[in-house]
Amino acid sequence: MMGRVCDRGRSGPGSRTANAMLPRDHLLRRVDRLLHFGELRAALAGHYSARGRPSIDPELLIRMALIGRLYAITSERRLCEELRYNLAYRWFCRLPSDAAVPHHSTFSKNRHGRFREAGVFRLLFETTVRRCIAEGLVAAKDAAIDASFVAADASWQRKMRDADLAKATHCPLTPRPVREWLADQALTPEPCLGKRSVPVALSRTDPAAAWSARMARGRFGYAVNLMMDAPSGVTIEVEATPARFAAEVDAARAMLIRAADRFGYRPKRVAADTAYGSAAFLAFVRDHGGTAHIPVIERSEQINGKLPRQAFAFDAERDCYTCPAGKTLAHRGFERHLGLHRYAARPADCGACAIRPTCTDGQYRAVMRMENEDARDLARSEMQTGLFKRSMRLRRGIERLFADAKGKRGLTRLHLRGLRGAEEEFLLAASVLNLTLLARPQAEPPQRRRSSRAPFRPSTMTNVSRRGSNTPAQLLVAEVVTSATVMACSPLQACACRKSRLRKSAVSMQICDT
Repeated sequence: MMGRVCDRGRSGPGSRTANAMLPRDHLLRRVDRLLHFGELRAALAGHYSARGRPSIDPELLIRMALIGRLYAITSERRLCEELRYNLAYRWFCRLPSDAAVPHHSTFSKNRHGRFREAGVFRLLFETTVRRCIAEGLVAAKDAAIDASFVAADASWQRKMRDADLAKATHCPLTPRPVREWLADQALTPEPCLGKRSVPVALSRTDPAAAWSARMARGRFGYAVNLMMDAPSGVTIEVEATPARFAAEVDAARAMLIRAADRFGYRPKRVAADTAYGSAAFLAFVRDHGGTAHIPVIERSEQINGKLPRQAFAFDAERDCYTCPAGKTLAHRGFERHLGLHRYAARPADCGACAIRPTCTDGQYRAVMRMENEDARDLARSEMQTGLFKRSMRLRRGIERLFADAKGKRGLTRLHLRGLRGAEEEFLLAASVLNLTLLARPQAEPPQRRRSSRAPFRPSTMTNVSRRGSNTPAQLLVAEVVTSATVMACSPLQACACRKSRLRKSAVSMQICDT
């Protein structure tokens, strides 16, 4: 039976003490106002029995997981220990002062069981996204997509080949990540053309992680793929993939589709780096209703000093190219597994051509055109606009999300193994990013400063007194002005002013005597 410990956690003398000690603008207070677990309880209701002993409240476990990610507590043992004596953590988890802290093994039992079956962390993340949309933070005009490497909980010393891992899986005590990887491999369909790509190396402990040598030393890891609404910084979608470039492009396509289905999010412009500039992805963004602000992957530099493909004019109606000399390159075939159309000139035309040494070293010149070359041409034209430069500036905001998740939330190395474990950690981190964005303290309106009178400037008055003083009347006015100056000056300045007044008084008396 589902327990409900959190319902009575804000009553009693202990909770009142914690409530009084916790500042009003504390982060946990601001995050607590945003949490509503009614939908999560409804999703988990079918995974608990209707009778029996009450279980640990699932809301308590989720709140504990949020604390662990908010304050970068990656160890569940340490999280349970700090919850035992930290009053702020107990107040946030709504745990009564006389209640016992759950055992750390409870997380593993629930995470690999009912939480994973019910998709709790995916539901929590989508709840935060809908809250951001309801608050008006999402404009759905500009979106940024990128991926970042996160190290897996797998040692490089456990690296092995695919065939060796297949022999090792016959052991009856196969770990859970290995069983999940084998099940995913069995469900993955074979490619229509060619063979399935074989990874360079696999890990005995976490075979779903990819071997990556992006850093100075190779290691196993995953890629956290994020789609952010710019410039608000709201994380719209998350996807976990092995750390491979091809998997990152597939994840971007899946995130765009899922965001449109779940939230109706269809951005007008999609910004990404050059790794996403393939013809297939550019065509997908165009067919999805958006404009791809992505630098195109160009291979025109690999021409060995010969004429590039841009020197040949393409005729869409005739489906052919025309070379600078006026010869026609007709369509010769289509390579389906590569998605390339092949155009070539006749050997007789190239043999008598005057520009042949700058065009080709072979008997004839051939030009390759991709299946979605029109999408590449559209992306090239967008690269010359001001909106493209603006999108490139807005795209940098997604690096802030990665820096926040790794630097402040402790997402530098995964705690769970397997692709599903990585996805749960990424979803929890993205939920925390959205919650902290929603919980930002509101900027107070600037207070109007009281207008004060201009300070008395003795220099202007003394200038009046220093003008011509040939008559006793003028000297008398100067004496009055000097006395007013003494009253407005500091003590040191007042002493100097009194001496000056005495000297001027003596001069005026001499003038009167004469």
